[in-house]
Amino acid sequence: MNKFKKIIPWIIAIGIFAYLFYIYPPRKIWSALHYVNLATFIPFAIVYFFFIYWIDIVTMSKMLGRFGFVVPVKELIPARGATYLLMVLNYAAGQAGFAYYLKRTHKIPLWEAFSIFFFIAVIDLYWIITLAGVGSFFQEYQIAGVPLKKFVWAVVLSAYFLFFLNFFFWRGPLYKKLEEKNGRFFQWIRKKDIFRIFKEARFMDYIRLAVLRIPIHISLIVSMVVVLKTFGVLVPFVKILGNIPLVILIGALPITPGGLGTTNAALVELLNPYLKGPLFDNGTITPSELLFAASLLWMFANYFLKTVIGAFCLRHVSKSLFAIDQEPKGIAVQVGEIQPL
Repeated sequence: MNKFKKIIPWIIAIGIFAYLFYIYPPRKIWSALHYVNLATFIPFAIVYFFFIYWIDIVTMSKMLGRFGFVVPVKELIPARGATYLLMVLNYAAGQAGFAYYLKRTHKIPLWEAFSIFFFIAVIDLYWIITLAGVGSFFQEYQIAGVPLKKFVWAVVLSAYFLFFLNFFFWRGPLYKKLEEKNGRFFQWIRKKDIFRIFKEARFMDYIRLAVLRIPIHISLIVSMVVVLKTFGVLVPFVKILGNIPLVILIGALPITPGGLGTTNAALVELLNPYLKGPLFDNGTITPSELLFAASLLWMFANYFLKTVIGAFCLRHVSKSLFAIDQEPKGIAVQVGEIQPL
């Protein structure tokens, strides 16, 4: 049953891609790919990848240090790179492999490592939700003709309500009141290693981490402007700002692995009305076909670089350090799979 649950997201992803290739024939997608300026696209993809890679490592090092585990950035470079190879196939396995590496090299308890990963993932998720909320003020969201603005606002308000509820549970008087009603249950939660970081984190820790992650989320938005320009087309920046966070939010939902298919479909649906360029004048290629082609190429570049860098780093780090004795089950290895579009 567990194996079947693991393949369901892949089945859904395959189904979405099958539908997308049905309405956007491969022949058209291949034609659209001929418009990309590879002399610009390839260097940008490489610079973008290493920039995200560096910010991810710096953030991880600082968070580990903040909670009592000193791991230099220099040491994390090959270690984190090696886990990217695992992430290509299974994000959870990549995080688990990284946790085992930290356990074997720095004696960091497994679930405390996951707690830090989870903490970072939560902040990333809140950045996406926040940016989607900000973007909703610039336009009306619609997918398949269904307005989404009120839904986005509901998600934003609910998320921030849960954030403060969570914070006051760990750092405020809420826990004491809940403990009186169901003491054992809430004591059990507070003793779990997976929540250790949330129990110790002060409000400024949330703020510092959010600031550290700003470059990643700005890059996720700006990158799509550059990618589309390499195809000789453009979307007004305000529309990119308004739509890309929602695309990423949809991709972060646990529907398919790494948002495969869902981000592609959402990107096409949301940006299609705003894509402009002279290559559409003769009707050979439609905006939807080009957007789908661009999303596929950008996705391929990301996974290709992860594979290459991961394989290279794995040659410089013992493979046994990443061996997963038993893949831990739980939210810590499932949340926060935020991929470039």
